[in-house]
Amino acid sequence: MPETTPLYSVIYRSQASRAVHEVTLTSLLRKARLYNQQTQITGLLLFAKGHFLQLLEGPEPALSDLYARINDDPRHYDVRTLAYGPIEKRAFARCPLVYAPVEAAFIEKAARCLPTAPVGVTPAPCQEVHQLLRTFAQGHALEQ
Repeated sequence: MPETTPLYSVIYRSQASRAVHEVTLTSLLRKARLYNQQTQITGLLLFAKGHFLQLLEGPEPALSDLYARINDDPRHYDVRTLAYGPIEKRAFARCPLVYAPVEAAFIEKAARCLPTAPVGVTPAPCQEVHQLLRTFAQGHALEQ
């Protein structure tokens, strides 16, 4: 089914504010998938040693509303926008939220792939990063 509204993508990283364990993460994923399904948002969540990297995609204003909620969520801090902007098609169209535990080095690698933008400017989503994350998720995603 073709998209009827313009799509946007945001990629961010953050740090967990307290120990996130499997039970907490499982509950968070269940709630996030339900919310994403209701708001037509899809994406990928990576977690490693207290660090999150997430790519979210969907229609505006649903995406910016979700990202504002994420920024206000006390479960993590130091939320940094790595990329935000319009996209032509979804990278994770089949799932409201793919999850994969990763090594911390992978989060650093993905973050380094994003182009550097001038101060005050958020770079547009990078096709190479979308591909890197999509390829990784295909081989490592878990359904929790």
